[in-house]
Amino acid sequence: MKVSRQAAALLLSAGAGLLLSGCSSSDERGDSAGPTLPARTVAEGKWQQGPPKPELHTPYPYDLYTHCGVKWVRFGGRWWVLDTVFPGTGQVKGQPPSQDGERLAGYMTLIDANTADFDAAGMPTMQFVPTGKRPATCA
Repeated sequence: MKVSRQAAALLLSAGAGLLLSGCSSSDERGDSAGPTLPARTVAEGKWQQGPPKPELHTPYPYDLYTHCGVKWVRFGGRWWVLDTVFPGTGQVKGQPPSQDGERLAGYMTLIDANTADFDAAGMPTMQFVPTGKRPATCA
């Protein structure tokens, strides 16, 4: 499988974050048999960020900002921070699309009030938790 440089950097940065945080990288989720979603591509000039008040267990098209790595997301009117990566869950089927250098097209799903999952073709599930902090800007 051919992996883009951006996807490799994303996986490495997520893996390094797990090592530093002590989180497990095994698939501990009980919902790994969830829905299968079609791969998405980035729509030029339009960012997908889900609704202001997402419903539980509903996957929303979401463009993950990857320019500075993946640690923070804005979803449902709140800031979230990367907590855990679950490799191999395969929620999104299809070929990973080539990326535009700043976004990864996928889906964000509110699992419960304090958990949101991001899934994209060819990528592990990235789980986010709410945070009261705002991300620092990157250069």
